[in-house]
Amino acid sequence: MAISKLRRKIIQDFLKERQQSEHRWECCNTDFSSLSDIGRHVHRDHVTDLDNAETIQLETLRAMELYQHNLSKLRQRRGEKGSSDPISVDCQCPIDTHKVILFYRYTDILDPVQFAIDHQSYCKNMTGKVRIASEGINATLAGTNEEIDLYLDWLTTTQPFRDLTLPPSSLSDPTTARYQFFKPSAGCKHVFGELSIKFADEICPLGQTSVVLQKLSLPNHREGKLAPQDFHKMLTQEKDDFLLLDTRNYYESKIGKFRGAVTPAIRKFSQFPDYIQRNEDVIREKKKVLTYCTGGIRCEKATAFMRQALPDTEIFMLDGGIHNYMEWCKTANVENPVWEGKNYVFDARQSLGLEKTEVISQCQVCAAPWDQYTKCSTPACHLLILMCDHCIIPNPVCCITCNQDQVCQCEQQRRKEELELIS
Repeated sequence: MAISKLRRKIIQDFLKERQQSEHRWECCNTDFSSLSDIGRHVHRDHVTDLDNAETIQLETLRAMELYQHNLSKLRQRRGEKGSSDPISVDCQCPIDTHKVILFYRYTDILDPVQFAIDHQSYCKNMTGKVRIASEGINATLAGTNEEIDLYLDWLTTTQPFRDLTLPPSSLSDPTTARYQFFKPSAGCKHVFGELSIKFADEICPLGQTSVVLQKLSLPNHREGKLAPQDFHKMLTQEKDDFLLLDTRNYYESKIGKFRGAVTPAIRKFSQFPDYIQRNEDVIREKKKVLTYCTGGIRCEKATAFMRQALPDTEIFMLDGGIHNYMEWCKTANVENPVWEGKNYVFDARQSLGLEKTEVISQCQVCAAPWDQYTKCSTPACHLLILMCDHCIIPNPVCCITCNQDQVCQCEQQRRKEELELIS
């Protein structure tokens, strides 16, 4: 019977471990002076040892193949190229029995691939987006109250969360640590089209190798986080010259922002560092910089990057982002919030607002107040566009020049605005 390559290698390794010199082997308290003698001994008296070694090797190979298979699946894009997420939802789910949670954590995850695989099991009845990397987790999930609670009861016992104090409690009480961390809001599983769990290099892609987990764990980084009430106080009472900077994308800030904020015309977060570098001289003239984003995850990296680029400037961020500020406004009955418009969210709900939210954006056709997005119908574009019910047409396009083969006029205008310096 022919010996397999794996079996042959196991025998060769077995013999090498027992070789004392070029022509001498020692095994079972016996000296062997020829390869054929030690070979016969091994095949006769160590069959069980060889079988066990082969079993271990085969199990290791299968585990490696499974790992690579899972890793490949976890890195696959969520949808077909040219597709995009839904921006509207129409369902009959009772909102009081469902919720959407939004959370992130920058922390060292020892086995991110296995952590992602575990999420596939614990989140199988939910929808949403989960991004896991060695640097942490970024997640938005939707499901029933029972499913969300079971998931959180498991999650808070895992390695990346064991050092946090997030005891089991109702996600309906805004005063609890669990509520504040996982940021629940009204919505059901239909606000997402599917469940997407991915293993990534970064949970929030900034593309800067200098902004690593160690930077995000420094004391000065933690001290730069402002609670919503302190952020509000600084915006309304601060006398020093400061810059209020939105770290989100331009289509987010178009429908909602903090009053007086600078809103970069960037299309994705990885463009933020270039924007800061172009405006370094202007920013250095300010005594302080206050930043904000949807839930805090982008500000974590944005402020860390800015502290490297502008070491003499005080940099702060709104802890928990716009979401936590709006929650604070509701619970504290704030009469004059400094937030204007809607908070864009990356699901079919599209945006969330305060009770007396004013519309700050307008229809791009008739200029009427409007804050509900539709999508450009050009397959290669899918740009979010503001068209009111009166102006909307079948297969809308962002501008008359939008097609598959060139950069359209509205994208050219955005790029021009992105390059404009802070005044």
